[in-house]
Amino acid sequence: GLQLQKHGMNSGLQLQKHGMNSGLQLQKVIAMNLQRLFCCLLLLLPPNPLWANDLLDSFLKDLRTLQAQFEQKLKSEKGDLLETSRGQMFLQRPNKFRWDYQQPFKQLIVADGDKVWIYDHDLDQVTVKNLKTALGSTPALLLSSDNTKIEQEFFVNVLSSQPGVNRFELIPKDAQAQFTSIRLNLQGKKLQTFEFSDNLGQTSVITFSQAKYNEAVDPDLFIFTPPAGADMIQDK
Repeated sequence: GLQLQKHGMNSGLQLQKHGMNSGLQLQKVIAMNLQRLFCCLLLLLPPNPLWANDLLDSFLKDLRTLQAQFEQKLKSEKGDLLETSRGQMFLQRPNKFRWDYQQPFKQLIVADGDKVWIYDHDLDQVTVKNLKTALGSTPALLLSSDNTKIEQEFFVNVLSSQPGVNRFELIPKDAQAQFTSIRLNLQGKKLQTFEFSDNLGQTSVITFSQAKYNEAVDPDLFIFTPPAGADMIQDK
């Protein structure tokens, strides 16, 4: 042990004696080694990133409608479970969706193509937002927008895949985005999970079940009429 410590101290003194030029050379060697390691890791990540981007683009391009049951888990920055919500969602591209939270609290979010309506049953309160302002660069924009070239809005990273499942991470290019990343798990052309982290460090993980793709959806689901007597908040 003492010999190893002495050897380490001597090596450290020798490196210091080499001066600034040797230090720069050492940094270059380390950088080159890290670059090689990174290239090797890329080769081990199936599927090929270019093909994976095409797969994600194809999924979004072919998605016209979606209806499913969902479970949403909200986790803290430390990974602690804060809340579990359940409900039903409907989506029709472009720019129409309905998220009906049924447990543990009833809340309804409806986008009619022009505005977003948020109705809190317990408070009997309706908040109205302009669609473009409300969505901005939010996760809802990813699924509901008719923009099929995902690379225009996000940096796309391919994560290590599981058998039959392709995993992606999307980083918004908009510095003012309300979230830091989105992660999607696709099984073929079916969306398994949808995970996003906000700027507070909290993460929401949405799991879909009983999903139906590109089937007819009742257009009345995307029309919201405020209940009589409800408080109205116009958010510009």
